[in-house]
Amino acid sequence: MQAAELKAERTKCATGIDGLDGILGGGIPISNMVLVTGGSGTGKTTLAFEFLVRGASKGEKGLLITTVESPEKLISNIPRFDFLDEKHVKDGTLQILELGPLMDKAGISQRVLDKESALRFGDTIEKTLVENGVKRLVLDSFSSLLYGIDDHMVAKVLLQRISAAISAAKCTGLLVSDSANPSGIEGVVADGVILMGNHERRGDLLRTMQVTKMKGTSHSRSKYVIDLTSCGVLVTPLLKGGGVS
Repeated sequence: MQAAELKAERTKCATGIDGLDGILGGGIPISNMVLVTGGSGTGKTTLAFEFLVRGASKGEKGLLITTVESPEKLISNIPRFDFLDEKHVKDGTLQILELGPLMDKAGISQRVLDKESALRFGDTIEKTLVENGVKRLVLDSFSSLLYGIDDHMVAKVLLQRISAAISAAKCTGLLVSDSANPSGIEGVVADGVILMGNHERRGDLLRTMQVTKMKGTSHSRSKYVIDLTSCGVLVTPLLKGGGVS
């Protein structure tokens, strides 16, 4: 392999979220599986959903797999984006699937996955992505899928199989996790980690975002303040003194 090939930058999936794309130098490298993690109410689902909507507006098919909430409840809890076009949901450019039917399709009856069922579930995700031409995947939430799995090897196998499915489909995936500490197996296996959190300033809680890991691209590791609006997720630098520029 030539030196020029080694230095060649990977093709990126522009998220459409201006501040995030700026942090990532243009977007998330295609085929990356990114963990979006943080505590409750930090904006994880909103960020991930905007990622799908922005893609749909460019004709890129997106799939949201919801593991806990119904599609209707999940959407009702997200700020109403001005740029969301209902036709993208109706024509299948933006699909929302519940976990149950996917489990049934994979022939999985038990709630807690073992190694064999984890592999079958990954196979089903890959088939779904490839057959539908999906280029953006969101799984919300991944942490609920791991509920009850005590064997870390099963969790690792599941993550690796989903990562392989995303790569095979030349897709870009976001796995939403409710953990505020991404130091577990998810953070190790994932190609990228976007840490969402809260920052207290003069008695007020500000939502924050920090890209702590992203393979395939140079990126800022600074912490940013985000605001969830009908215009999308707005990103502002967090000053070291605790203020916002």
